[in-house]
Amino acid sequence: MTLLESLFHPKLLFALALFAVVSVFVEVAAYKLLNAIADVAPSHWLMEHIIIPAARALALVSFILVAYPVLFGVESARPVDELLAAGQLRLSNLVNVVFLLSLLLPLIPVFSRWPAFVLPIQGIAAATMVFRWWAETQPQIDIHFWPGAITVLGLLVFAFITHEIAKQLSHQLEKKVDSLINHEGSGRLIYRTVVMIMQVPVVLLYTLSLGQQLH
Repeated sequence: MTLLESLFHPKLLFALALFAVVSVFVEVAAYKLLNAIADVAPSHWLMEHIIIPAARALALVSFILVAYPVLFGVESARPVDELLAAGQLRLSNLVNVVFLLSLLLPLIPVFSRWPAFVLPIQGIAAATMVFRWWAETQPQIDIHFWPGAITVLGLLVFAFITHEIAKQLSHQLEKKVDSLINHEGSGRLIYRTVVMIMQVPVVLLYTLSLGQQLH
């Protein structure tokens, strides 16, 4: 499949819709819970730095698993539940990797200055793990994870462009939602979801390059 074919495939669109619904639910719940325990410092810290990032990681992992195998440019492949069952704690490891990246990447100066890269890297990391499990079920072939300099350049350009579009879109949505609910501050609730949806092409550029090795 091409980038556009994968992007508009019904399975990927369903995965995106599911991700959007789950993400909005997580962000709304997080907003309410953090306000409710604002005066309880230990609980507030635990919720903000552990529980909420873990819920976001689970939402992102769910998107990757539901979008498989279209994510790699194929219509059908070994069922994802078989891939997860083929090794110990694979689902837990998948969530843990995305969760740890959400904690560690913002601590690195380059990512704190350019947050456009954080979500794509999380998605790419999760997709790479799933691809490796899928590749293990195929006839023995040499696989590589470096997509080439041109693809990497495309990833960087797409990450910046889609992030800027997402910021503008979330700002416009914030004004409309604030007006609709007669309350300010909705931007924090929709920004992350909009960014991830807009940056799916960045993840797809990489995962399609992986999938080409197996078909």
